Amino acid sequence: MTVDAQEIRQQARDIAARVEVAEPEQRSRTFFDGLRASRIPYLPCELQEEAGELYVRCYESLFTLGRTSIPLAVGFTMHLYNLSALATLPVPAVPEFERRRQILVDTVRKYKSIMAISSFGENVKHKDDPSRNVIVTEQKAGSYLCQGRKGFQSMASEADILLFNGQFGEHQGMFYTNIKNQPALVLGPSLFAGAMAPSDTRPVEFRDLVIKQKNVLSLHNDLTDHISFYATAWFEALCTAVYLGGASRALEEVRLFARSVHTEEGHMLAEVDGFMVDSGRLALRLRSSLAMARSFGVCADLYCRLIREGAPAEKVNPVANDLMDCGSCLKYALTAAASDIVAGARALIGTRGMSVKHPMYAINEQICFGSMHPTLSSRLERSFGTEMLGEKPYTGLFEWALG
Repeated sequence: MTVDAQEIRQQARDIAARVEVAEPEQRSRTFFDGLRASRIPYLPCELQEEAGELYVRCYESLFTLGRTSIPLAVGFTMHLYNLSALATLPVPAVPEFERRRQILVDTVRKYKSIMAISSFGENVKHKDDPSRNVIVTEQKAGSYLCQGRKGFQSMASEADILLFNGQFGEHQGMFYTNIKNQPALVLGPSLFAGAMAPSDTRPVEFRDLVIKQKNVLSLHNDLTDHISFYATAWFEALCTAVYLGGASRALEEVRLFARSVHTEEGHMLAEVDGFMVDSGRLALRLRSSLAMARSFGVCADLYCRLIREGAPAEKVNPVANDLMDCGSCLKYALTAAASDIVAGARALIGTRGMSVKHPMYAINEQICFGSMHPTLSSRLERSFGTEMLGEKPYTGLFEWALG
């Protein structure tokens, strides 16, 4: 199935334009009302067998939405990356998962639902702290009891469906449930203040939540890890769209500034060669990053196609590894680029960009969150360094790019 790219682009632009002029207290409502009335949240339901096309459409939409609100777009990324991963990942060896994930995808499409994801684990904690997770136990009636806590839950007040993992005996399982009007799920206070508050990120307590068998996607480590790794790759790639969108907005503010200010000699600042060159470096960084971002869609498309075709493991596994590396490389390089672009824009605009009423004020605070998303930069650097310094010669080439 194909979608009209221009229609999707226009829908994203229209939502962004309405959010831009909305009063601060109405921006979130305007954002989600616009999304639910559009096709954007349900693209994964329409493009299940076209992972590459799906990625591009999602990326463009998040980029456009990120230009007007980084925190709202980051929160919405949680829906798109999870639904994209669940919709496109073929697991023919586990037909029960295939059946149940399809029911979930069809449910999202039918009821125009928004799906959220609770944190899959804790990357940083004190060595003496107990591991905090949701503990899942099977009940006599075939249902499951969920107790525990998750640390991060974006779109907490907006989402309809909550996807989460939990400790089931010796295994990690994956489950989902309705989140609205659910007394067994208790949301805590917002974790972020200031410019990132609209992401509506909160901890969530599972107080004897009971779910039925039909809401179980996995009860075993192998399948849960497989889904989680694939979904993580989607997240790392897609989240860069939001932060590059913020960087793009910063460059637009540079353009507006440069065309409204004149030198003492009467020359428009945009025509001064030094300012032009400095601006050009930032624009080049943005364009290079957006070109690099396209690579994930090509790799995801190849990976899904190989599985559907029943390709042998020796052909699929290198591409699977490349997919994870591709997502990580994009997240590492492009969030850093976004931060550098905003810093450069801030230097060109000067102190007026620090006014609380200037669009740059919020972007300055928000842009640093990009590099803090999983996977942490230090962990990636250690992993890639270990590989490069190993016994085998290192080229850095991707397997999928050679095929």
